[in-house]
Parts: sequence; structure tokens; C-alpha cells
Amino acid sequence: MPESSATSSLSPGRAIVSRKNSIAWFVAALALLATVLFWQYQSEREQEAASREFTLLTDDIAVAIRKRMLNHEQILLGGAGLMDASGRVSRVEWRVMVERLRLSENYPGILGVGYAQAVAPEGLEEFEERVRAEGFPDFQVHPVGPRPFYTSILFLEPFRDRNLAAFGYDMFSEPVRRAAMQAAAESGHTRMTGPVRLLQETHGEVQAGILMYTPIYHRGAPLDTPAQRQRALRGFVYSPYRMGDLLEGILGSRTPGVRYRITDTEAGLDFPQLYSDLIPDSAEATHQRTLDIHLYGRNWRLEFASTPSFERTSGPSPWVLLLGLASALLLFALASMLVLRREQAERIAHQMTRRLRASNEALRQSEERKRLALQGSNDGWWDVDLQTWHFLASDRAWEMIGYPPQDAAQSLHRWQSVLAPQARHQLISALRGVIQSQQGTFAEETRLTHQTGHSIPVLLRGIVQRDEAGKALRASGTMQDLTEAKRVEQLKSQFVSTVSHELRTPLTSISGALAIVNSGSLGPVPEAMQRMLEIAQDNSQRLNLLINDLLDMEKLAAGKMQFEMRPCPLTELIDEALTANQAFAASRDVSLQRQGDSACWVRVDSMRLHQILNNYLSNAIKFSPAGSVVTVETERDGDRVTISVIDQGEGIPLAFQEQIFSKFAQADSSDRRQQAGTGLGLAITRELAQQMDGEVGFSSLPGHGAIFWLRLPVEAAEEQPADAPDDGAERTVLVVDDDPMIAEFVALVVRRAGYIPTTATSVAQARSCLQGHSYTALLTDLRLQDGHGLTLIRDLRADPASEALPILVLSAYCEEGQRLLQNGSEDSALAWLDKPVDEKKLVSVLEELVARCRATAG
Repeated sequence: MPESSATSSLSPGRAIVSRKNSIAWFVAALALLATVLFWQYQSEREQEAASREFTLLTDDIAVAIRKRMLNHEQILLGGAGLMDASGRVSRVEWRVMVERLRLSENYPGILGVGYAQAVAPEGLEEFEERVRAEGFPDFQVHPVGPRPFYTSILFLEPFRDRNLAAFGYDMFSEPVRRAAMQAAAESGHTRMTGPVRLLQETHGEVQAGILMYTPIYHRGAPLDTPAQRQRALRGFVYSPYRMGDLLEGILGSRTPGVRYRITDTEAGLDFPQLYSDLIPDSAEATHQRTLDIHLYGRNWRLEFASTPSFERTSGPSPWVLLLGLASALLLFALASMLVLRREQAERIAHQMTRRLRASNEALRQSEERKRLALQGSNDGWWDVDLQTWHFLASDRAWEMIGYPPQDAAQSLHRWQSVLAPQARHQLISALRGVIQSQQGTFAEETRLTHQTGHSIPVLLRGIVQRDEAGKALRASGTMQDLTEAKRVEQLKSQFVSTVSHELRTPLTSISGALAIVNSGSLGPVPEAMQRMLEIAQDNSQRLNLLINDLLDMEKLAAGKMQFEMRPCPLTELIDEALTANQAFAASRDVSLQRQGDSACWVRVDSMRLHQILNNYLSNAIKFSPAGSVVTVETERDGDRVTISVIDQGEGIPLAFQEQIFSKFAQADSSDRRQQAGTGLGLAITRELAQQMDGEVGFSSLPGHGAIFWLRLPVEAAEEQPADAPDDGAERTVLVVDDDPMIAEFVALVVRRAGYIPTTATSVAQARSCLQGHSYTALLTDLRLQDGHGLTLIRDLRADPASEALPILVLSAYCEEGQRLLQNGSEDSALAWLDKPVDEKKLVSVLEELVARCRATAG
């Protein structure tokens, strides 16, 4: 028998191991040898990479601990600044300050922020009596007993749960705490204790604890030497920490694959360990490292060890061996095919048959999944034959509107009859436009009438099938019930509005207090506090902008925003916007300029147009590099004028351009973005422009800056009224607010504007001031201690002597203000501003109100 015939007669198994197939075995052996060599090389590289990764990870842990402790020191310095700024801080003020810090959200692991007051032995009894008079009849400094010096915990917020055990405790009575407090008092700097057992360990697992102290001294006392600082000591702002909770709050999920132990290295400690999650096997870990860090007078040693899971992931991937083996097998198979062509061809044919069957089964399962997904979504489906106008809908679609399922196709007119009357024309027009155009898909919101008579909001999504000529043949799609979505959206809007309004009054107090302190009206601000107070004022202003954006968005969505439309000269409006943003541009080393012909009039609400231009300009300035120029260019085209704000920044990323005018849209939405903001500015800009019959848009190429434009209709010019003559009389105003701090802040603002203010905190005081003096204007809140501001306004309008007195209402209750303006719409001497008020806006509205009243009187 010929050799070829003998080979072909062999079974596949015997053919593979026959001498004819030796070349395939040789190729497979070479492939396996190459795989083993590459595996060894990859193992060495992975070990080096794992060592570098372990070093970076442990460095990151140490940096995170140091950074968080620095943040905690800033909290204590903020509390110390409050104590230094105020002669006496009340318990309520301390609680408000700590609540604003949102410790559980921003600084997890901290038990609270407290204040321990230094008490001399001779003043101990008086101190205890004073605290008892605050509503703590059982208060007593503990531990009880005579000592040469006491430091009783007076404030500790949040004042609940574990922290109640520390109230009144004399921390100076315990040696470890005393050592840290003595070091802080003598040095004038923040100091930290060694490991102690906290009084808060009242239940649960006991953790090692530490405390951080910042000393506070009596104002004006000499502080040059440790002895002088000890004598001038007023108390300590401090925070207690449970080390396990603190480290969990600092590191969280930053330590996958790493176990660590933290010990205090000071000699003589009975229990130097602060925290450890090491296990006995950690001593055998492949990667180990020790770091020493110095924090506020303490030396901490951080010992790290890798975990088995880290070491497993740091090894070479088993896929290397698997791929090498697969490659060897593939090469073996290809080589074997040269010898075993017939057998291999049959085997491949069988494999292809199995794959085809598997593919058909996968297709069937895919269709089944689509059907189940549609059922699970609780949406209905519908189909319209555009040739016969027959309509077919699913059982769920009919169920949404309260009708029994319809098995047979219905006339389209039957379905049109359930459209809500007010939505019918709009939907039919929109669908007609889709059918007549070449558009393939559509999505339209509409309302359907339920069988019981009420309307239901729905979202119709569909696709249009066309023939080769583009003629629409069929439309199919789904119908989604939006009732719950609309309800949730309304609740969300109401929630945002309510929360924002409730923030206005305390924010006004905070902003006013900071403005008064920073202005120097209460005396020179200590240099050590200046930066902290400036940071606090800047952030209160940022919060003010956030609340205003949220309320503007809510008012626009609800159609409650009032617009005072009148013709205005465009040049003046642009110049005012440039002037208002000049200081911000200078702080960023950016120049502002105006180009083009803006000598025309536009019919707008000047305040809202300022808001649009300010949004454009502030965005352009924020994203412009130092030394660049932001240009405001105007171009008139017939009866429309276009205002463009042009910057030289990095431009807008292409992926973000489609959503730039959407709510809360930001190109960089990460926590580490360089430019802060709410993402509402451009969404508000678009809504404001549409309300004033305008359009907005932009153009940008990444890396080549951006152009944001506003297009408005041109209005016929009006003659400007002559300026009211200055009669030289004193401009006096009466400021009425039940919060003395807010009243003082408003008085400070109007005093800077050239007015002479008088303040009152009640209706009775206001009436007394009005009886003995004639004022240029009245600035009043609505909710007062002994009455309502509306009553005072009505009484003034009923008196001929004050019926034309300019009145500016300042209040955080927007609904009351809207009703007031509606009821007094014919009263040109009445205006309204929401709290918290902006200084420039307050002066601008007051000047405009006074000028309008003078022009009316003239």
C-alpha cells in the first residue's frame, strides 16, 4: 500500500502522533520555550512595578493623613478666629458655626469641635453658676477636687450622643492631655496629644483617641514669651478623634492591598499604638515599608505591609502562559493541517456547524430579551400604517388611559380623540412636520385624556420607515407614562426653592457680619485673622450666587420671574457690564474692551440683560489666560443687533458643546476642577434671552477660544429724561430689620453710597424715627419682631406726608414680595430685593428708586 494511503487510513489521534506530524511538534516546542522565557522576563518587570506602586500608595496614605490633619487645624483656627473676633461667643453661635462646617460630610472621623475655657480656682464657683444658669442645673467641672488650674469643656458640637460625656470635663487634670495643652499655650501654636482613652468611649469597641488643641488668648495681652502667653491664656479650641473612625474618614478606600500600623514614638508611653490592622502573616509580606511623620509636636511611625491580594495582582498575568499555550496549540494545529488536511477540514466543518447553531440560538434569545425588556419597562408600544391610517397599540398603551385592550387595528381618528384638547394641535403639527421631512426618529411630549377625564403626560418616541424615494410608509414606537416623573420634578423644584429660601436669612447675617468685620468698622482686623475672614466672605458670596442661580432657574421654570421691559440704550448697558466686571478681570490679569457700533436701543429688562452679559463676561474672564483680552463686539443687521463676547481661552471641548446651555452642565465636572460654578449660568442666560424675545448661541474651536453671542431686536430710540437736579439736601435713609447685624450691614452699604443711615429693629422703633424725621427712603424687612412690614407700608401710604416715600423691601420670603409688588403695581415708589442682597445691586436699585420718585414728583 502506498505511504500516502497508509497515512490517510490512520485515525486522527494516531495521525497527530505519527512521524509525518513531527514538524508540528517541533514548532509547538519552540513556541512553548519562547513563552517560558517571556514569562520569566515579565515576572521581573511586574515585581519592579509592584514595588513602585507600593511606594506610591504608601506615600499617598501618609500625604492624605498629613493633609487631613492640616484641614482639621484650619477648622480649629476658624473657631479660634470666631472667639478672637467676638468678646463672648454664645452656645448658639458656636453650634451654628460647627453646623456650617458639615463635619460628618466633609470631615468624617472627627467627633466634634469644642471650646475649653481656662478657669482660675477663685473663679470656679462663679463659672459653674453661670453655666447652670444657661439651662444645665447639674453642671459641675469634673473630676471634682482642688487644683491650681482648670480648663472646663464649655462647648462641644455636635452636643449629643458620645459628646455629652465630655461636657464640663477638666482636660488639664489628665497628664497626657495636660502636656499637649501646656505646649500649645506656651508656644502659641496647635499641638496634639499622644494616645489617650476618650471620655466619648461610652459604648461599642474602644479605640485609641487623640485630641488637637489651638490656644486662645485675651485680646491686647502681651504674647512675646511663654510666660506671657501662659498668663494671657483664655482657653482652647479643640477636637477629639477616635483614631479608627478618623483614619476610615481620611483614607476610606485608598488602602486596597495595604495593611498598616500607626504608633506614637515618644518614649515612656504605656500604649503607643494608635491604630493597626496588621495580622501575624503581615511580618512575612513581600513589600514592607516604614515612614515617620511629625504632626503638631508628635512623631508618628507608619508601618506598611502588602496583603496577599496585592501580591497576587502584582505578579505576571496568567494570560501570558495561556496565550503562549494557545499560540503553541494554534501553530501546532496549522502545521498539522498541512499533514492532516482532510481530517482537519472535516473537524472545522463540524465546528462551523455548531457555531451556526449557537448563533441562531443567541439570535432567538436576543429577540426574547427585547420582548421581555419592553414588558419590564412598563411602556406601551404603537404602530401606524401611514398608507391606510390604521392604528395598533399594545395592551399597556390602552391601559395607561383607562381603556380595555383593543385586539384589532383601529382608525387613527380613534386615538386622536383621546389627545388632550390643549395638546392636540401641537402634537399633530409636530408629527406632520416629521413625516413631511426626512427625519427618521422623533420624541414628543404630549397629554392624553384618561377615560375618567383627567389628563396624563406621556412621552411618544418613534421611528419612521420610508421607501427608497423617501416616502413615509409606517411609524412605530413606544409610549411612556410621565406622571410620576412630572411629580418628582415638581417636588424637586419645590424642594430647591424652599431650601434656597431658608438659606437666605442666615446667609445675609453671615455675609453682613463678615463685611462689617473686614471693612474695619469694628476696629482693625488682626493680621492673623485677615486671610481666614476673607476666605469666609468669598465663600459666602459664592453661596449667595449659587442660591440666586437656583432661585432664578426655579422662577423661570415656573414662569414666576417678573420682567420690566422698556427701551434702553445698548451702549450704556454694555459699558455698565464692562465696568462691573473690571475688578474681576484685573484680578485675573485680563483686559476688557468694546468694539463695533452699539449706538442703538433695545427693549429689554436692563437688570436681566446685565445678568446675561455678566454671565458671558465672567465665564470669558475665568477661562482666559493671563495677559489676554476679552472683547465685547456689537454688529447690527437690519432690525436685529448681535452682542458677542470673545475670549482667547482654550475653547470648548467638542464632546461638551451639545449640552453647554443645559442645566448643571460643566465641561469639567470633577471634584478637582479649576473653575468653580453651579453649571446654571448659561441655562439661565438662554431662558432670560428667550423671555426678552432674544436668541443665544456660541461658536468655538478647541484651542482657539470661544464666542458667545446674544441677538436682540432693535427698538426705536427714546428721548432720555433730564437728570433730576441735585438739591443739595442730605440723603438720609431708615433701615429696619429685626436682625441688628443685617441692619448694620445694610447701613454700612448705603453709608458708602453717600447716604446717612438710621437703623431700627422693630415696627415701634421705625414709627418713632419716622415721626421725628423726614427720610429720603425707607429700607425694611417684612418679618419684624412686633409686627409685619406690610402693615408699616400701608400706614405710610395712607399718610399724605409719606405716600410718595421711596420704599425698598429687603426680605428672604420671595412669595410675599411677589404678592406685595402685584398688589402695589401702581406704586412707582416701591421696589423689592431678595435676601441675601448684593452690595452693588442694593445701591443700584436704591438709586434708581430714588431717582424715579424724584422724576415723578417733578
